[in-house]
Amino acid sequence: MEHSNISQDPHCSKRTSSGTFKNRNELILQWLEKESEHEFSDMDDECNDPNFQPETALLDNDEDNEEQHATTSETQNICEEVNQHPTSDYYKGKKGFMWSARERPKTSRTASHNIIRLPGRLQTSTFEGYLQLWSKIFDESMLECLVQYTNQKLCNYRAKFNNTTKVELMDTYVTEMKAFIGLLYYTSVFKCNDADLRTIFATDGSGREIFRCGMSNFRFSSLVNCLRFDDSTTRAERLKEDQLAPISNFFNKFILNSQFQYTPGPYLCIDEMLLPFKGRCKFKIYMPQKPAQYGIKIMLLVDARTYYIYNAYIYHGKNSDGIGLNEQERKLAALTQSVVRLVKVVENSKRNITADNWFSYIPLMEALLKERLTYIGTLKKNKVEIPSSFLPCKTREVGSSMYGFTKEYTLLSYVPKKIKLFC
Repeated sequence: MEHSNISQDPHCSKRTSSGTFKNRNELILQWLEKESEHEFSDMDDECNDPNFQPETALLDNDEDNEEQHATTSETQNICEEVNQHPTSDYYKGKKGFMWSARERPKTSRTASHNIIRLPGRLQTSTFEGYLQLWSKIFDESMLECLVQYTNQKLCNYRAKFNNTTKVELMDTYVTEMKAFIGLLYYTSVFKCNDADLRTIFATDGSGREIFRCGMSNFRFSSLVNCLRFDDSTTRAERLKEDQLAPISNFFNKFILNSQFQYTPGPYLCIDEMLLPFKGRCKFKIYMPQKPAQYGIKIMLLVDARTYYIYNAYIYHGKNSDGIGLNEQERKLAALTQSVVRLVKVVENSKRNITADNWFSYIPLMEALLKERLTYIGTLKKNKVEIPSSFLPCKTREVGSSMYGFTKEYTLLSYVPKKIKLFC
């Protein structure tokens, strides 16, 4: 019995046959082998073929040279990837820090560090009015502290006057202290906190009547001069360990009460503030770029949406940024210590921190990532991680952007106008 062949020659219509199934199977296997060779012969590479060898030894030499110049393990990994892609896909910083020109592939799931679940307040309570809320921040213990130590100073202040029984020199009390603080608020409302008291209490119509209703000019002046926040009899001993001894306990209590009554949003900002001050103070600093120039510097962690302060500390000289940090954290740069100290209260919350180029550099971002916090900020152009092609250039068009990517960071270089650039 004859079996017709399954193929047909295009040049001839004559049928061919095979006498056995064995011959037919062998013929089919030959066809499959030929098709397999044509389909896969050009696809051998170092990923699919473990015996793959490069065409020249130049690639191996380049790889060795790049690994010798790599300064970190991350840079070495990136240099190995450069050999598999065109070098134009990467940007290189001054010290070998590599940025990919291609964004990393996105997955369908949102990254865990971008999922923020805000906690509630540390103390849950309702308030009937602003005064009740204010009393939670400035609690009775703080007011009593003010009254006690202000009276201590008033006692010494009275001795300078012949008539020590004057009403304006008598000891104060909690109700009067609240009125005094309220008048201090009004000096900010009327923008007269640096004005002469005689103009504020003037009776010719140019003064502020609300001040005269609260107390006399002399009494207000006496309280301003005698206002104290600590025990002066033990201050000398405490100053040996704490330069902020006259104010530190009261200031820290205020910050702690504020944190108990408020939960910040997902976006926070860190910056410095110069509190204008012209009196005597060891840690008074001069900042020519600030409007007041002389004052006390305060480092702040602020809610970016409401502008409420959530954490702060007073800068009082070298090594003051690292107070409260562990031994490992105190080895970091001073600016990094400042940020790490401020964000202690929000670590592991996945919040985002924003700061200017005074703080921004890669080691700080690495420290924040360890605390499960993200960061956005501008960079100074002298940072060694910035590739030269990202720096200001006359050939860059206005409105153009360049991006660099790593596993953890994204670098953006934007030209808002000619010869001006932001990173």
